Amino acid sequence: MIVIKPHDGCVNIVAYSPDGGLLASASEDGWVKIWDPTRLHNGEPIWEALADSSQIEEDFNTHDLFEDMDLDFVLSGVSHAHFTPDGKQLITGGWAQHLRSWSAKTGKPQWQVEKPRGFGGVGTLVVSRDGKWVAFAGGQLGLPEKVFVLDLKTHKVERILRGHNDACGALAAGPNGFASGGADAHVRFWTWESRRCFHDLAMRGVVRGLMFSPDGMKLAAAGGKVAMVWDMVKPPGGRGHLRPGKVWRFRGHTDQIQCLDFSPDGTTLATTSHDGTVRIWDVATYSELRAYAPKVGKLHGVAFAPDGLTVAFSSVKGHVGILDVGE
Repeated sequence: MIVIKPHDGCVNIVAYSPDGGLLASASEDGWVKIWDPTRLHNGEPIWEALADSSQIEEDFNTHDLFEDMDLDFVLSGVSHAHFTPDGKQLITGGWAQHLRSWSAKTGKPQWQVEKPRGFGGVGTLVVSRDGKWVAFAGGQLGLPEKVFVLDLKTHKVERILRGHNDACGALAAGPNGFASGGADAHVRFWTWESRRCFHDLAMRGVVRGLMFSPDGMKLAAAGGKVAMVWDMVKPPGGRGHLRPGKVWRFRGHTDQIQCLDFSPDGTTLATTSHDGTVRIWDVATYSELRAYAPKVGKLHGVAFAPDGLTVAFSSVKGHVGILDVGE
């Protein structure tokens, strides 16, 4: 296990590039950093950028949107990051209400889009598996939130979906569409080309983590101390989009689960929790395979490497780590 502390705030997300050659960490301290996973122990990123600040407006060739605002409010952190399927771009979202694109190789700013409407910043985002779309959302607790769908070629928001009755903090892309999870205790299912929600799944609490398996036949969600995995099935009659069927519950964490991820082959699930552990689960038997305790306090993000042999994780205190889960 390798653990470093490169950030001064909660690391909200860790994400591998599609080829596994890069690892991104994005934090509440406003910074996004790109690492060579094989050299993480050196603590030297390949590149880093202050990704959620009015100070970078000039880099994106736009006017200062925050000229009359308190900078302490603006510097509120990077909430999410996602590589495009071709591995060329890293897209970040932050509480300064922007979606921003960076060259994954060099960190050079490429484009940015301001969130069209509503309160709160961009709390979550996901790129479609074909690389054509980005869905993003966020909001503030207690207020309704839309889900926005952006065309990655034109950088224009093409659709605004009715979203959730409370803040939206989780998005996941499947083979043919995506799902959104909110503080309103609902998971809603959408296609990329339509504004219509084709299925609504009621939960028992805030949806914090959401992920489809690589083949799209399972959906995992985090609710409190329990991770849940649904089989995705055809609706009665065999026609229409896949939707959740039978649910399996994974119990073992002693505090709320913050993030989860399927292994590349879909056979195992990794979860991180405020109980300070990373847990690996067998999806077929919904049983715990092993648990790791890095001893760095509450954990937040988690991501399987594309080879399925290692898992990256992050902490509330600013740590980034990698552990070996291979046999």
